Amino acid sequence: MSPMSPTLKRLLFGAYAYAENLLRLLLELLPPLLRHPLYRLLLARLGPGSMIDYQCYFRYPWKISIGAATSINRGCEFYGSMMDGSARIRVGDHVALGPRVRVLSAGHDYRELDLPDTSASVEIGNHVWVGAGSTILPGVTIGEGAVVAAASVVTRDVPPYTVVAGCPARVLKQRKLHGHDPL
Repeated sequence: MSPMSPTLKRLLFGAYAYAENLLRLLLELLPPLLRHPLYRLLLARLGPGSMIDYQCYFRYPWKISIGAATSINRGCEFYGSMMDGSARIRVGDHVALGPRVRVLSAGHDYRELDLPDTSASVEIGNHVWVGAGSTILPGVTIGEGAVVAAASVVTRDVPPYTVVAGCPARVLKQRKLHGHDPL
């Protein structure tokens, strides 16, 4: 099979982006009772009891899984990778994402002038809280029970039950839970 020409790739991507935009507009107009079943069809998984607020964006939603009782706040963005069939975004159970959180499983290799596509899966464990305006980069795993402070940029794995903050995010302390020692 011959490789696809750059012009054809741009044309196909433009058609996909147009259709995706129309679908996003429809989702913004629908009441929550109708939006949830549509998201269940579009996403690889949407667990029971999960909530997706308005103005959220899912690029390649069939590569994104969201667990049970998870809250995706207003304006969150998920950028899956089309170029790598194995790269996924997985959000666990009982996760809280603050407003305008970005999760990226795709990027570009800056070491090359033509910036070829790169990708790596992102895993967000159960009982994680990601603060408003944070960005999670490709290849990152956030361990169970971790907390990511608002406006952080997570560039590497976050151990379970730790609190991280900053740009790039660094471990600040262990998370202490009332009446429960997670470690």
